[in-house]
Amino acid sequence: MSVAKARKLNPRQLAADVLAKLDLADVCEKVEIAGAGFLNFRLHSSAVEQALASAAAGEHLFFDNAAEPRTVVIDFSSPNVAKPMHVGHIRSTVLGDSLARALRLLGHHVITDNHLGDWGTQFGMLLVAWKTILDPDRLKSDPLGEMERIYKIISSRCDPKKPEFDQAVLERARSELVNLQSGDTENLAIWTEMIRLSQTQFETVYGRLGVKFDHTLGESFYNPRLSSVVEQMMKAGVSVESRGAKAVFSDASLPPKEDPFLVQKEGEWVPNPLIIQKQDGGFNYATTDLATLTYRLETWRAEEIIYVTDGRQQLHFRQLFAAFRRWNPENQTKLAHVWFGSILGEDGKPFKTRSGETIGL
Repeated sequence: MSVAKARKLNPRQLAADVLAKLDLADVCEKVEIAGAGFLNFRLHSSAVEQALASAAAGEHLFFDNAAEPRTVVIDFSSPNVAKPMHVGHIRSTVLGDSLARALRLLGHHVITDNHLGDWGTQFGMLLVAWKTILDPDRLKSDPLGEMERIYKIISSRCDPKKPEFDQAVLERARSELVNLQSGDTENLAIWTEMIRLSQTQFETVYGRLGVKFDHTLGESFYNPRLSSVVEQMMKAGVSVESRGAKAVFSDASLPPKEDPFLVQKEGEWVPNPLIIQKQDGGFNYATTDLATLTYRLETWRAEEIIYVTDGRQQLHFRQLFAAFRRWNPENQTKLAHVWFGSILGEDGKPFKTRSGETIGL
């Protein structure tokens, strides 16, 4: 009808003229003119069956293979050790696995990596809880449920804002974390058991979903690389020392609205740095993610890396990608953050497994 209007023709007459020149006997039962000039097609069932059978046999009729296949790394799911997976992790898992399947179907070399949260300050608290309030019978029947229970208790005792706060418990948690990071045999054994129990239950969920990963490299895997990342970024001038910490600041190369290292407060643009080493010498997610990124490039020769997380991490990945580009200006690897909306509880707040306030699966 739009063609008829452009050519100042009667739409129904144009439809009749088109119909007279169609030869679709092999695929259509009949073609009819309807309304002001619509053409309604009815496909033969046999034609549809043949097309689907050909596709099922590997004769892909509905898309073209990639002209230049790439090596693509997809980072998704990433639950936290000693915490139940919640529906937010399932959303990342399903989206990430769907991307992996689609890209593989198109002919790309896809590497999937489940970046487990298996390191950090929460393990100091978990170690205290394991040694003092763990119920062995509950651990045997429901490992993640029991670890979540003891974490809730101990995290409240380590939180100065909670009435249960106990300074002695907080100090012990810090001490246990230092011992773990220093290679204490007992703490390493407990930590390893936490990971084993967690992965067993994670795999049950993945098995039901039909999801498999090529690699499951947690945050702890990259721990030996963190110091080198900071040293290299400092040497390259990408990161600078500020108030005892090391961070990446704006280089004024972008307009303020597009600069991830600036934030607007009270009408003014102020620094919003990416900290890669804290004042106490500790590292954080940014350091680990930079180490992870470089490992994937060096080991898997990734040409594209996709991160699938919820939308709250948009700023983190904008800063991460910008910092990496300044550190490696010649690198052409495509970096993408595929994000989705947060899963909210009844209180309207997103689920957070590290706080222990989630609904497990």
